[in-house]
Amino acid sequence: MFRGRFELKLDEKGRLSLPSSFRELVAKDKQLVTTNGYSNGYKFLDVYTLDEWKKLEKRISKLSSLKAEVMAFQRFYLSGGQETPPDKNSRILVPQGLRTFAELEDDVVVVGMGKKFEVWSHKQWKKYYGSVTTNFDQTLTVIAEMDSDE
Repeated sequence: MFRGRFELKLDEKGRLSLPSSFRELVAKDKQLVTTNGYSNGYKFLDVYTLDEWKKLEKRISKLSSLKAEVMAFQRFYLSGGQETPPDKNSRILVPQGLRTFAELEDDVVVVGMGKKFEVWSHKQWKKYYGSVTTNFDQTLTVIAEMDSDE
């Protein structure tokens, strides 16, 4: 599982050095897929191992391609998926189009999300994190009300 939050830098070529705790997970699959991410007006990138990406594609392929929402998801999310293999130094080259989409410059934040991780511009993350912490009591209330099996 991808865990933790890391403030990192993209190099001049758009490469991102993976956090050491992520390297072992990536070494098993040796391939990553990076795509557009979007939530509540914030743009970022989602990064999956190829194995997890294939599971997602399989789930999406079972949905009706006649539904406009499914087509929109495929056009935005699945079509954005690009293979981004790590090099021998555990860096991934973030494609220019995805860097532009997520407004990534030098400073980025990498956020572990379990089966995937996200890459945010530092500026976007700061705004998002500020809004989440401001309303976190509401979030806790909703989470506390959810049914849990444990």
